[in-house]
Amino acid sequence: MLRHLVRISLVALCLFATAALAPVRAATPEQAKAMADKAAALIASEGDKAFKQIDDPNGAFKQGELYVVVLDMKGTVVANGITKMIGMNMWDAKDPDGVPFTQNLIKLAKDSGSGWINYKFSNPATHKIQPKRAWIHKVGDYVVLCGVYTN
Repeated sequence: MLRHLVRISLVALCLFATAALAPVRAATPEQAKAMADKAAALIASEGDKAFKQIDDPNGAFKQGELYVVVLDMKGTVVANGITKMIGMNMWDAKDPDGVPFTQNLIKLAKDSGSGWINYKFSNPATHKIQPKRAWIHKVGDYVVLCGVYTN
């Protein structure tokens, strides 16, 4: 009986260790789009009261490398799971290739209402500049976006 319990315990420990060491799967563009659309729907129904939920670093709008950002049409961050960015104006921000990504995503939002945009940005998980593909969604006077870091 004791030998059986030890064997079960060892198997369970091996399974747990394997799961703990397994690589974390990168987020997908579909997950980013779903999160941005969920945040956009929340803003559409609750207005700027939704920002508190979006700002929560432990909430539904920040999961791993995915986080929602909400900008006003002047490029100011009004909600973000990375709260230190709230209040920053990103209008003149350019990625390392000189792409004015905030201006581009606001133009896309005004012209099309939603769509994909590519630029480079600092990944908060790796602290490295990486290519990013973000889904943007216009809601009233705001642009909601969520993206994934790509290779």
